[in-house]
Amino acid sequence: MTAAAPTRFHWIDYAKAIGILLVVFGHVLIGMRFSAFTQFPSWMITAEFYIYSFHMPLFFLLSGYVFPISKEKKFGRFLASSLINLFIPYLIWNVVFALLKNLSFGSVHVAVPFSDIPKVILHPIQHFWFLPYLFMIRFLYWFAERIDGMRGLGVFAACAAAWYMIYSTFGLQDAVDPRFYMGLAFFGLGTLLERSSDVLAALRRGGALAACVLAWAAFATVCYLCGFGLFVPLAAIAGVAAVVSLALLLPAPTTPWSRALGFLGEASLGIYITHGIFMALTRTVLLKVYVSSVGVHIILGTMAAVICPIILVIVANKLAVSPFIGLGRNWSSRYLRAHAFRDTQPLARPGNN
Repeated sequence: MTAAAPTRFHWIDYAKAIGILLVVFGHVLIGMRFSAFTQFPSWMITAEFYIYSFHMPLFFLLSGYVFPISKEKKFGRFLASSLINLFIPYLIWNVVFALLKNLSFGSVHVAVPFSDIPKVILHPIQHFWFLPYLFMIRFLYWFAERIDGMRGLGVFAACAAAWYMIYSTFGLQDAVDPRFYMGLAFFGLGTLLERSSDVLAALRRGGALAACVLAWAAFATVCYLCGFGLFVPLAAIAGVAAVVSLALLLPAPTTPWSRALGFLGEASLGIYITHGIFMALTRTVLLKVYVSSVGVHIILGTMAAVICPIILVIVANKLAVSPFIGLGRNWSSRYLRAHAFRDTQPLARPGNN
């Protein structure tokens, strides 16, 4: 007998899987560019730019989409889940990553002296900025909802999106990291998207996917050729919409490849947290044995940065130690077990139109 269809939306896992693959691939490229490589094809720089134009906004939007589930919790439970899933992983792995950087001289692009390691607790290095920013943003939206309900949540989301558009258009500068404003805006857009199944239904069309891809390519190309400004958030919005549209169009996870893609999305947090270590380790080993082929580094670096974290996540969950080693809560995959997935699922939770 198979279990009933889960309430989890597999299109979200698909979108997270696409996003994490882009994150890993982009980090492999940027890691190589700032390491001991004498030859670095120009196409890799271009690929980096296009990937970075939308891949992190995607994760903030998806986090905002599932946020209404969290806001229903009591403050204590909300705080506990945020600490386990975001802040503790940040503290543990940010320091671990800094320590390991000192053992990989010549194959990392940002050195962290031992004397500076205590400072990284308050100053995230490289990709770890996402975790504390998401931690803070979740609490801002939690309090906005508590102040004035769904209206307060919507107003705060609209203001955050408007400010990010203004900030980008006019190139404003202040003491706040622009990535925080970006995260605040796209998280808010995710909360608004969760309340509009009509938008998701519109994206679930082949024509919408094509339009989003073309819009993203056009806006990102303008940014690439002419600099930044208003086209930065426009490129991000179009790129995120394209990934969401693609995820919605993909079939239900009833085949091995679709279940593997869904599982990749489930494990995306663990991959995001630890992929840099396995990526850097692979690059270090290859350079030590004098392998400098760009293609070999890309293929092996990407494979190691995806497969090794997945193994770590599976083992940690089997042993029920994930929270203690900074990999978030323990969870059981819906894609590795005999769940029955319907061919179609609701695009949003009932009543959120």
